[in-house]
Amino acid sequence: MTRFPPCPAGGEIDAGETLRAWFGRLSLRYKFTLAALGVEALMLAFLIINGVHLASTELQKQAENRVHDMGKILVAALLTPLSHQDDASVRDIAETLQRESDLKMIEVRDSNRRIVHQAGTESTGTDFRLVMPVKFADQHYGDIALAMSGDFIQQARSRYLRQSLFIAAGALLLTGMLLALSVGGVVRRFDVLTRASKRMAQGDMDVRLAGSGEDEIGQLIDTFNRMAESVRSSIDRARENEARFHAIADYTHDLEFWLSPEGKLLWINPSVERMLGHSVAECMGQHMDFPADVIHPEDRTAAGFQLRQALRGTSGQGYTLRVCRKDGGHFWAVVNWQPIHDHGGVYQGIRASIHSIDDLKATEANLRQAINELRTAESLQSRYLKETEQERARLVSLLSAMSLGILFVAEDGRVIYHNPAFTRMWMIDEESPLIGLPVNEVLTKSTSVLARPDHFSRHLLSVLETRELSDSYEIQMTDGRVITELDYLVRDREDRFIGHLWIYEDITRERQTAEQLVYLAERDALTGLYNRHHFQQELTRTMLDSDRHQVQCAVMFFDLDEFKTINDSYGHRTGDALLIRVASEIGTLVRRNEVLARLGGDEFAILLPLVQGKEAEVLADRVVRAIAQIPFRFEGQNLRLTTSLGIAYYPGQAADADDLVARADIAMYQAKDAGKNTWRVFRADSAADSEMRSRLSWGERISNALDKGLFQLHFQGVYRAEDGTLSHLEALIRMVDERNPDQLIMPGHFIQVAEKSGRILDIDRWVIHETLRRLADNPAIPSIALNLSGRSLSEPGLPQYIGDELRQSGVNPSRLIIEITETAAVSDLHDAQRMIEALRQLGCGVCLDDFGVGFASFAYLKHLHVDTIKIDGIFIRDLPSDPDNQVFVQAMVRVALGLGKSVVAEYVEDGPTLALLRQFGVDLVQGYFLDRPIANHPAVQGKT
Repeated sequence: MTRFPPCPAGGEIDAGETLRAWFGRLSLRYKFTLAALGVEALMLAFLIINGVHLASTELQKQAENRVHDMGKILVAALLTPLSHQDDASVRDIAETLQRESDLKMIEVRDSNRRIVHQAGTESTGTDFRLVMPVKFADQHYGDIALAMSGDFIQQARSRYLRQSLFIAAGALLLTGMLLALSVGGVVRRFDVLTRASKRMAQGDMDVRLAGSGEDEIGQLIDTFNRMAESVRSSIDRARENEARFHAIADYTHDLEFWLSPEGKLLWINPSVERMLGHSVAECMGQHMDFPADVIHPEDRTAAGFQLRQALRGTSGQGYTLRVCRKDGGHFWAVVNWQPIHDHGGVYQGIRASIHSIDDLKATEANLRQAINELRTAESLQSRYLKETEQERARLVSLLSAMSLGILFVAEDGRVIYHNPAFTRMWMIDEESPLIGLPVNEVLTKSTSVLARPDHFSRHLLSVLETRELSDSYEIQMTDGRVITELDYLVRDREDRFIGHLWIYEDITRERQTAEQLVYLAERDALTGLYNRHHFQQELTRTMLDSDRHQVQCAVMFFDLDEFKTINDSYGHRTGDALLIRVASEIGTLVRRNEVLARLGGDEFAILLPLVQGKEAEVLADRVVRAIAQIPFRFEGQNLRLTTSLGIAYYPGQAADADDLVARADIAMYQAKDAGKNTWRVFRADSAADSEMRSRLSWGERISNALDKGLFQLHFQGVYRAEDGTLSHLEALIRMVDERNPDQLIMPGHFIQVAEKSGRILDIDRWVIHETLRRLADNPAIPSIALNLSGRSLSEPGLPQYIGDELRQSGVNPSRLIIEITETAAVSDLHDAQRMIEALRQLGCGVCLDDFGVGFASFAYLKHLHVDTIKIDGIFIRDLPSDPDNQVFVQAMVRVALGLGKSVVAEYVEDGPTLALLRQFGVDLVQGYFLDRPIANHPAVQGKT
């Protein structure tokens, strides 16, 4: 019998601690018995309590159902009397129901909450209470309240509990007796198993039990021994396999993981931290859904579908997707997976690996780019090769068609190419093989004879040795030809010298043309005498020499008396023949240092430098007598010529060149006043002063008109000959008479004076400014042409002025057309070319006015790069009745159109003239037949 341990002296006993200590010292037999009895007691107690609860719950449900059923019956019974407010019937029905049932309380209220009937009372304990509305068809008639006593449930629970406790006590007693009989031996053998199990639990795998037998415990001991041996072997194998697994899986470069069949992550290797930045714990945690959370959002849908397919037990490899890192970046990866099965073949999930292919993707991208570039390069190479071949063919054709001689010489001085023009220019047999020969041998095959062969040999040797860019070199031939040589160095892409390009040009004709143009620029086209421009230059130079050497010079002005009558009576050809004859006769009278010039029309001038004594008067007398003695017969008529000549001296009678010319002019008119066929020296009498005042008055009027804005522009249309539509306008200047504002002064009265005084430059600038202002104010105005004087051609600042005005006004330069007279252009061809080129660079159109008045028109037309020529009106007047003019006009039209220039005909004054011009191919027409110059031209108002 087990005794309780004695209480410690002088201290209080903790009942719980004492009980645990006492129970801990009990043997397994008593523990097992007490435990079994305790478990059985707990189970019995649970069963009893559960039975009581179930019984009570069932009785309570029955009571609730009964109350509910009675309520429904009562609602049905009271519906009619409540709807009719029959309170007596309500009370009878309620009392009857209460007497026949076990209801403790019935309460009936009508729809106004008024108590119709109340019988019995209810307690707050176990009574069952129900309140139900009396309704029909959504109409509320009142409420009933029922209460039924719950005491019968408590009575039934007490009876059930007493019976259950009696049964439990008997079961416990019987169980204790059986345990006491059987547990002793069993417990001892279990003690052995327990101690052995503890040793195994502590790691002792060498445990082996004795006492095996045939009974269950003996078999258990045998099984334990076998199990211990198996566990020992399994642990050894597991440890070995685990070591191998970790050696493979943990140190694999790729990311490896294991997913359950449901997609839950079971294991992942440490490579995840290196590749993704997430730790193993993060991936295994509840806050992360691996691998879905690390898949790029754009690939997540497709990858999710693939994952669901893989979790069904399929295998796969090579699936590419983008994987996100923890730092926000991502990389391309390929995923391979394989299903996992245990030893029994049961599906355990999938094992998958993620391998980064960023480098592969980059390599593929680079490879694709390289392939594309290679293909592009191949295509370009093919195209370039084709283009090169075509370009070579074009270049060879171009070089072959060129009139320039082309010679390519290699670095070693041997010829590698020449065009046909080279062999023709050097008169080399075209069949002679020249490629590969030294250049000096090639030139020795020429049949041309050099005028200075020694000079050319030294030049050739210098070019080949120095390998420097040389200036143009002229080669004179004994046959009179002049050939220029230009040497260009040829270099490759690395700027290495690889040879020479020699260009040869036969400039014989150009040299002759240039000399002729120089001659024409200084000479009158009809008579061959010097022109006005050259005379003005020589006059300025002579006056400077006179000032420097303190000597005097003289100017003679003379014209032919009644020349206009002869010209009108016998025609222009007769007049031209007279002028040529006069120029020839007078040319024999002047000395080498004297200048004879035709100023225009029948006006001539002689400049005498270093005049001494009466030399000028003597020469004047000889000129007058020589012209009077010229025999001239035309179409059977004898014509007698006379002249009037005036002389003026510098510095005695004039202060400057304009003054000198004006006084010589006045002296000529003094000779005319004296009866003509004579000469006079300028004298400062009242008539001369009047003439001078008249000139000064016009100069003042011009200045006054510029200052007060008395100039006006009138506009005349230039029309397309083919359909009569407006092409552009021509601006024509007029002066308002200050003394009579209703009168307009035509330009013939003041332009000549303005040219002599130099104010023509101001007038030209005013016309340019006013024209551009009109164009800027109304963009609908067509292009406007304006006339530029000869004096403005030599004005170097005029192109800059026009350019500034164009920029300030914002007018498109193509809307401005500048007209230059042929006479002015030929007078100074160099200035004309400079002005025309400057205007074309600005974008303005250029028209050559009064074309055809000189015989050399065609000779210099190709050197004046104008857009349009305007045929002089003398060829257009009476065109239908003048066959000669028809020939001239047709020739001018063909030449102009052949040079790519458009043609304007002015002075179109009738329908037949217009029809004839259309037939000749004239582009544009202008004249009174079409419209007259007016200030308010419809086109200036933007109307067409």
